[in-house]
Amino acid sequence: MDRVTAAKSAGQTEDRLREWEEGARVPTLNQLRTLAKIYRRSIGVFFLDEIPKAPRRPPVDFRRIELTTENVMSSALANGIREAEAKRDAALDIFAQLEEQPPAWDLAFPSDISPEDAAGLLLERLSVTMRVRTKWTSVYEALSGWRSAVESLGVLVVQLSGVPMSEMRGCSIATFPLPVIILNSSDSPLGRVFTLLHELTHLARNEGGLCDLQEDAPRSRDSDAIEQYCNHVAGAMLVPENELLSRDDVIQAESDTAWTVEQLKDMRRYFWASSEVMLRRLLIFSKTPQAHYRMMREHFEHEYAVQRERQSGDPVMVPYYRRVLLSNGQYLTRLAIDAYRASTITGTELSRILNAKLDHLPKIREALYGEVVA
Repeated sequence: MDRVTAAKSAGQTEDRLREWEEGARVPTLNQLRTLAKIYRRSIGVFFLDEIPKAPRRPPVDFRRIELTTENVMSSALANGIREAEAKRDAALDIFAQLEEQPPAWDLAFPSDISPEDAAGLLLERLSVTMRVRTKWTSVYEALSGWRSAVESLGVLVVQLSGVPMSEMRGCSIATFPLPVIILNSSDSPLGRVFTLLHELTHLARNEGGLCDLQEDAPRSRDSDAIEQYCNHVAGAMLVPENELLSRDDVIQAESDTAWTVEQLKDMRRYFWASSEVMLRRLLIFSKTPQAHYRMMREHFEHEYAVQRERQSGDPVMVPYYRRVLLSNGQYLTRLAIDAYRASTITGTELSRILNAKLDHLPKIREALYGEVVA
């Protein structure tokens, strides 16, 4: 965190913070507590003779809209990943106190499996059939349904706010058991669904690395192939080949068919996949030309930019209990609350794990067991 940001967060001038850092002045205990909260560190760290060594971080896979030129992780993202790792540690501690084993991770692909077959295997494990999808009435129900299905495999799906989409769309921590997928709350619901399935594919491949959405971004040949593979699998899960090719409008389409925005939106409501994903699938099966796909991608990028601008100018106020559920995920929230009810953990521990006040617990429980939260 740069000094300007830290000083502003602490309500101090940059010169005063520099004096503290250089030892020319000493902060009060309350000021030190404020700094500890800003830096997300224990207050005792400030009294150590040396900076503690950071633990070796497991491989983290990122999805970005574009790679930043400096390629430096912001404090918001770094702290978000640390908090996600802490949530995973807390979940493992609960299982240990319950003298139970966390869900075993047994999802793995053969190295030579095709993306379409990989998508079929994942769909079979997730049990998200087209019949299930017909019951969804909104993009938020779609996100909630996919998220619950992924969590059922023993994946902690958490959500991060305060990180710009230009830096991170989503990421995963490939540590087993209880791997973690982090979604960016600034993304659209269907965008989060695609990221969720993209990251799940990475976990099934047990691999880490940096990935982005730019098809023409500079990457190594291997990483480019991996990204295309994971995108292909995610698209195939959202829009299964047999379901797409059995539609009357797709059967009648040719390799030069130009799909309208309205046609793509109609398909989107059936598959609960973004228009861009729909058009990409049509391109894969030679039901639209490459030139039309590229032209429409420019249209989609403009729509995304407008949506992000609208969100930044008029942020949606989310109730506190929903923010708790979104940031922790239903899996961890349910595990922690059940452990608290069984007196396995204390109220203080529950509050720390969920980063929530206990007086909100009734609403959190009510939403956990009866409300669509996405």
